[in-house]
Amino acid sequence: MTLKDGQTIASQTVIWTVGVQANGLTAQIDAPRDRLGRLHVNTELQVSGHEDIYATGDVAYATTDDEGHHALMTCQHAILLGKFAGNNAAASLLKVTPLPYRQENYVTCLDLGAWGAVYTEGWDQQVKLTRAEAKKLKMSITSELIYPPKADRAVAFKIADPLAPFV
Repeated sequence: MTLKDGQTIASQTVIWTVGVQANGLTAQIDAPRDRLGRLHVNTELQVSGHEDIYATGDVAYATTDDEGHHALMTCQHAILLGKFAGNNAAASLLKVTPLPYRQENYVTCLDLGAWGAVYTEGWDQQVKLTRAEAKKLKMSITSELIYPPKADRAVAFKIADPLAPFV
């Protein structure tokens, strides 16, 4: 690792830890936030006090279930939040009923390099798979499940459905 002053530190493993924050553009909206700067939203993903503004992904502080869990700053939450926010913004324009955002299931699949991976389920992160078996799942997730769809309108609309199975 090379430091700012040019000093080099030899290492076989580097662990980088940083915090996450919502995008600074949200400062333009006068609304309640969590400690990470995410905007509080209702179940339709409208920003508190601004029913014409929808927040999604890393800028939305959204409740996922009746247990009080909130969406994390992860792709599994961002993808589904985006589907619901897009659906609900369109529903508002078309004067049809929006869909309440729900995402009760939570999983983690952490790639650990050559060792393999760890796959957990639930908010208490119960380990279900490890090593090669979990690595195979992680590769499937990153190369298929969260990979952008092909440029095909029918496929794009099917994938955009917030009620379609995701994982």
